[in-house]
Amino acid sequence: RKFNENKAAWAVVYFSIVSVKIVIIPNKERTSANFLATVKDVNSQASPSGAVINGLVEKISLAAESTFSAAGKEVSSAEVAGTVTIYNKTSSDQPLIKTTRLLSPDNKLFRLKQTVRVPANGQLEKVEVYADQTAKEMAIAPTKFIIPGLNKVKQDLIYAESAAAFEYRELGETLISAEDLQKAKDSLQKQLADKLQALTAAPKYQNYDNVIGKINEPAINFNTAAKLGDKVTEFKMAAAAEAAIAAFNTSEIAALAKQKVEESLPDDKQLESFDKNNFQYSIERYDAAKGTADLKIEVAAQMVLKEGTEIIKADRLVGLDRQQLDDYLSSLREVAGYEVKFTPNWINKVPSLIDHIKVEIAK
Repeated sequence: RKFNENKAAWAVVYFSIVSVKIVIIPNKERTSANFLATVKDVNSQASPSGAVINGLVEKISLAAESTFSAAGKEVSSAEVAGTVTIYNKTSSDQPLIKTTRLLSPDNKLFRLKQTVRVPANGQLEKVEVYADQTAKEMAIAPTKFIIPGLNKVKQDLIYAESAAAFEYRELGETLISAEDLQKAKDSLQKQLADKLQALTAAPKYQNYDNVIGKINEPAINFNTAAKLGDKVTEFKMAAAAEAAIAAFNTSEIAALAKQKVEESLPDDKQLESFDKNNFQYSIERYDAAKGTADLKIEVAAQMVLKEGTEIIKADRLVGLDRQQLDDYLSSLREVAGYEVKFTPNWINKVPSLIDHIKVEIAK
């Protein structure tokens, strides 16, 4: 009887001291928020609604002009041409008349453009050749050619080799193509953007740490006398556009950005960090007359679980051994890492009493 009483007493003590403490290291998850804020020029009398920050808003006129090459072509004919080196390993000069045939290993036929004389035990470089039949597939890679008009013995001693791929060329008059006109517009648009970017570095904006611009792209005026199909080698084109520059300080955005991110978080998450220097800004629209510019602001941040959030229910851990506990904790998306401490330290199984299981989220 006394043994049973001691055993029961020991069991009570055992169950009272056995516990497990699990400290969860929460995973940092990416989140983002987009919102609008209006930059109001210091001299503006407007009263815009919503989030408003002070700054400078200016309208800018931009212009650019350049001369462009025409690359279009009215094709009248085409050719495949290239050059070869002809080798002569005999003791006599070898004359080869114009149109002499050269044959590639895959039986593509080419001809000499001019009559040549290849010196004995020598070579003749940069000899011009052309394809017997004009087709793009005749623009072959470097290879060796036999001269089929020579007898079999001489074919091994007198032959040609190309060092560069042959070129397919379309021949005809140069003209302005639709692609030429579009490339000119794209180039001028980039020039306008570069000019606007250069203007944002002006000294008058030095009191602001963010200066951005926006070109009214749909209203860019392109002007040229050139027309599609004009047979010229070059043409001029000019472009003019209206743009806006907005200057403001990041500090006025940061508090608002933090608020917007926190409003967008799930109920069980809290803001961990965000970098105000990595905000993305763009001007959605502007009103030069009112001196206002609406900014779209994109904020990237990191969120973690809120302190006190129950992501692990203790009743799901009851009776798990250490391996089962590790497998379960590792499967949770919100968990970046964890620490497990059993008391006493020699046990390796989660106790059966839920109030002896403690789960904390690391700060």
